[in-house]
Amino acid sequence: MCPAGTLREGTTTLTMERGEATIVFKDVPADVCDICGEAFVGENVSEEVYEQAEEAIEAGVQFDVRQYDSRSKTAV
Repeated sequence: MCPAGTLREGTTTLTMERGEATIVFKDVPADVCDICGEAFVGENVSEEVYEQAEEAIEAGVQFDVRQYDSRSKTAV
């Protein structure tokens, strides 16, 4: 984050890669710097994204672009 920046609630896109698999999550809740746009994703959201990516990879998905799906409906 920029020294003079302020974090604001927003969303970001995360790309998860493992081996030949690439999973892209759009509209992931994050705190976003209002100056540089750097996004910070909370621990709960990170865990959910990781679990969803793992499930997709285990199902044999090679490439996927999906909307973020909060299973627990918790905020960042």
